[in-house]
Amino acid sequence: MDAPKDKAAGNARMRARHRAQGLTSIEAVLHRDDVASLDALKAQLGASSRSEVLRALIAKADRADLSPADVARLSQPSAA
Repeated sequence: MDAPKDKAAGNARMRARHRAQGLTSIEAVLHRDDVASLDALKAQLGASSRSEVLRALIAKADRADLSPADVARLSQPSAA
């Protein structure tokens, strides 16, 4: 069997299952310190994936408290 074709087919099936569940894949560019924080939270929470951690953080975020200034602070070196 051709392993790359099998893997591609498996990935396609996984994406189809995710879409059926209302999930969408995205790509995020994060600093390695942010990825380390995600991984630490993943371990702390017993989450199965970084995606689970991100969904939990979004669910817990108080959107009324977020502002453009919060985003601006992310570009500063001290944000990490």
